Amino acid sequence: MTVNQSTYVTNGIVSATVLSGTTLYIGGSFSLVGPTSGGGVPLDLTTGGLPGSYDKVAGSVFACIPDGSGGWYIGGFFTAVAGVPRNNLAHILSNNKLDLAWDPNVNSTVFTLALSGSTVYTGGVFTTVNGSTSRTRLAAFDASTGVATAWNPQANSTVNAIAVSGSTVYVGGSFSAVNGLTMRNRLAAFDASTGTATSWNPNAGSTVNAIAVDGSTVYAGGVFTTINGPTSRIHMAALDASTGTATAWNPNVGSNVNAIAVSGSTVYVGGIFTFVNGSTTRNRIAALDASTGTATA
Repeated sequence: MTVNQSTYVTNGIVSATVLSGTTLYIGGSFSLVGPTSGGGVPLDLTTGGLPGSYDKVAGSVFACIPDGSGGWYIGGFFTAVAGVPRNNLAHILSNNKLDLAWDPNVNSTVFTLALSGSTVYTGGVFTTVNGSTSRTRLAAFDASTGVATAWNPQANSTVNAIAVSGSTVYVGGSFSAVNGLTMRNRLAAFDASTGTATSWNPNAGSTVNAIAVDGSTVYAGGVFTTINGPTSRIHMAALDASTGTATAWNPNVGSNVNAIAVSGSTVYVGGIFTFVNGSTTRNRIAALDASTGTATA
């Protein structure tokens, strides 16, 4: 079936329709009616508006990273871009058009992406790539061809976050083992060339949703309330990038952290929390001092 991309859609459930002549009346629980946008859209940095044309994604986009040339790699749960089959991973060129030559063909959801040099690192719930090549929840692709490299760390459950620093790939998720039988609870680090797990082993008490690396520090956020075994860290922690030991940084976030970004001396976080630092009100987004963990204004 071909979807008419020019037809208007709603942002909620349509429960009733009546056609009168050439006019269709609709009712339901929606609050907006407008043209279909697809699962991912490019927005003008100044105006916030859409461009005149762009290739639409048939499904959901969960991860998006710049390609360094004005385009984007996108991952998620989708089946096509601009009507061209693309399973869960695609490359959008700087002209907002699909890269027809790049097609990793991932068999299930992609949650996270990272680009390092000529390699795109990918994590999610997939088990095969390039059609039939086995890659269990982690894979690396040539940024030009989309062909999987030999990098194959094999996580035993979902990967939600990836960050690359130098020759090390840090990952977070809900897994408990990597490289087959190597125990790593929700956080692990791999050699960027071989895929072998390093000795870095912070041992998060529950799921990790987000990671960011800044120099010698790895920031992690998620559902966990402990790190390094018994050390209390409520939904967020800062870890030594070499040893995996938690630093004294402890912002004590009230609920799950889903996103982290570091800029200079500030750590920005997003999630479903309503307070940080124990009792400071911050509804779902906050900025924290990178040295003290205290919320900024």
